[in-house]
Amino acid sequence: MYAWLRTIFFCSLILTLALIPVTSSAQHRDWNSAQTDDEEENEDYQWKTWRTQRSHGGFNGFGGFYFNAQTFESDHLDNLAAAMDLKEFDSFIPTWGGWGMGHVGGGWRLGGGGHGGEMVTDGVYTATDGTKYNRTLEVDLGMGGFMFEYSPWMFGPVNFGLGAMVGGGGISVIMSQDTGTYTWEDLNSQYVGDPSDGENIRTQIDQGFFIAEPYVTVRVHILDWMALSGSAGYTITSFKTSEWEFNEDHLTGDGPDIDLNKPFYRVGLVFGG
Repeated sequence: MYAWLRTIFFCSLILTLALIPVTSSAQHRDWNSAQTDDEEENEDYQWKTWRTQRSHGGFNGFGGFYFNAQTFESDHLDNLAAAMDLKEFDSFIPTWGGWGMGHVGGGWRLGGGGHGGEMVTDGVYTATDGTKYNRTLEVDLGMGGFMFEYSPWMFGPVNFGLGAMVGGGGISVIMSQDTGTYTWEDLNSQYVGDPSDGENIRTQIDQGFFIAEPYVTVRVHILDWMALSGSAGYTITSFKTSEWEFNEDHLTGDGPDIDLNKPFYRVGLVFGG
């Protein structure tokens, strides 16, 4: 389901790698035409020691990885977890990802990235006849797209910027139940003849949607080629309760309502030059 998200991410990295030598070469020509070698060396030294500002905030291009916390709200999932005798979810979905961007002039960067992760609540349910069932409720989330930033402000080692990611995402809700001991015959017998009671089952529903994520970002340069990055923003999606699918067929009626139009928080490391 998320193969296209990986495609977007890797295409963005390729774009970033292509932009770095182009922008570096262009700026090098500009500096040579306006300055002597000594002046150029002095300005480069000043930038590296954070004594002067540069329109691209320290990096011609960069790539890195990050941890993302997407806040959400869902009474449906909380009620389902309680009905399955499981603990409720936390108020955020943890995801991991990466992104890359290249400076294209005037404080602007272009690139892309993506991230994905899951949250799980599980436990053991004891039936009235004493049979114990392992039960799991899981939510998988993935997002990715093209990114752009405007970040010309640099004060000392700290670079400030505004940006957004525009692309797509997908979410899955997975329920599973098993007795902990089963054979291949136990599993396939549920699909032969009359259906069984479903002691060992797994059900998954999916939905894809468009996203837009405006954000503010701060990067603190630890080294000339490495910075700690932090971002906060707001996720806007086209998610609808009527668009859930099971085995690529639309559900009849609405599925669970999951409100992803909420703030997100992101922290990571970036590497560039």
